[in-house]
Amino acid sequence: MATSSEPMCVDERKTSNVTIKEGDQAILKKGKTVRIFQIRKKRDIWLDKIKFSLDGAVGHYYGSTFVVKNGQMHKVQKTFKEAEVLGPEKGTDNRDLHDLDSNQKLSREDIEKMKKEGAKGQEIIEQLIENSTTFKGKTEYAQEKWVKKKKQKHVAEFTVLKPNTRLMCQMYHEKSPAKILNIRMDTLAQILTYGNVHAFTNVAVVDTCSGLVVGAVLERLGGYGKVFHFHPGERPARPIVDNLNFPQEFLDNLYNFPFCEINSLKSEEGKSDDLIDNSHGDSVPSEGDSLSDTAVKQCTDSNTETNTGGESTESQDKDNTDPVARKRKAEMSTREANKILYSKRLSEAKELLLKRNIDCLIIASKFNPTPLVTTLIEYVAPSRPIVVYSQYKEAVMDAYAYLREIGCLVNYRVSETWLREYQILPMRTHPEIQMSAGGGYLLTATTIVKEQK
Repeated sequence: MATSSEPMCVDERKTSNVTIKEGDQAILKKGKTVRIFQIRKKRDIWLDKIKFSLDGAVGHYYGSTFVVKNGQMHKVQKTFKEAEVLGPEKGTDNRDLHDLDSNQKLSREDIEKMKKEGAKGQEIIEQLIENSTTFKGKTEYAQEKWVKKKKQKHVAEFTVLKPNTRLMCQMYHEKSPAKILNIRMDTLAQILTYGNVHAFTNVAVVDTCSGLVVGAVLERLGGYGKVFHFHPGERPARPIVDNLNFPQEFLDNLYNFPFCEINSLKSEEGKSDDLIDNSHGDSVPSEGDSLSDTAVKQCTDSNTETNTGGESTESQDKDNTDPVARKRKAEMSTREANKILYSKRLSEAKELLLKRNIDCLIIASKFNPTPLVTTLIEYVAPSRPIVVYSQYKEAVMDAYAYLREIGCLVNYRVSETWLREYQILPMRTHPEIQMSAGGGYLLTATTIVKEQK
């Protein structure tokens, strides 16, 4: 019996990442509408003017399609195609057709009544076709386009997708491109390719585009390799990374490094050399190196006990009985533990950076990239790529001119990404009418060993 239960455990681990669970971040797609929501039971959401609950999606696989009925999601096995409702009669051209309200005999009240009676979206579309005076005179292409438009309006079908960097980039670029510095999918792919990002590499990233580049690097590394995120402020703002549902082993390889701590790397260089020399001998490891999460918790508990040891027995009894005081005490303990853990992680990041073994430097920031790249380039190993992205040509050209002057790189290249999307349909393949005007500018180069004068 023991041997038969082991494969079941393996299957559960495999399917846990592809099934929808409560608390996950999931992407709902309806046509070209893409939005991300957290899966929470007994909570209604609005999407495309439809109010419904996500309870019915829990337990199903990502990629499943659901239909909304009475505010609840029900899985559908097959969605109907536009060709299934088309009749045999078709027109030769549309020159004699006019877009008038009188072409449709069904009124809005009739359609709403059919929806309240539980009519399916396909049934509503079939009734609209029967009551249309101009549908049979349309060409085949016009009929398919008309049915597709009605399906988008009357069929409440949503596909639940697992978040990834491609979908997140697409969603942000369509909804609020300024938050990701107008980075398109093709530009993001070029950043990862020029940076040679792959497993078992150490990547330094300057990211102020909501964590899009950091999330893409973490996804490409697959949990093998380290990422150093340089950011303004004390804490990074990267909602995209939070929405990608990365496992904890991925996030353990992510180090936060504020801009204000970059100058302190110079002063830490001497201390780092002493730590490296001690590591070859029989000396005891330093407290920062041996401090684990359990030790952090024990240290916090001991500090709490020391601070509260001088209190009277009466005040201690009051704290134990008062739920507000207990909650405040627990929050203070958690806050102190987070501070110690943050200090420990920052020390680890400094020690790793001072080894000057970074395999790639990527800068995608709203700030001037010149001082950033000139400061961080000395921690990149020789013969390694650097990639600088900016949505403005002047910022990239300024960094290019300065780096050429100091002479620490080779293989300079400045490029502008351009993308044209095409509609691929039978006899109707042509470029999209609306397209992105520009995808930003990239500066790529390779580091070399600079001789000391």
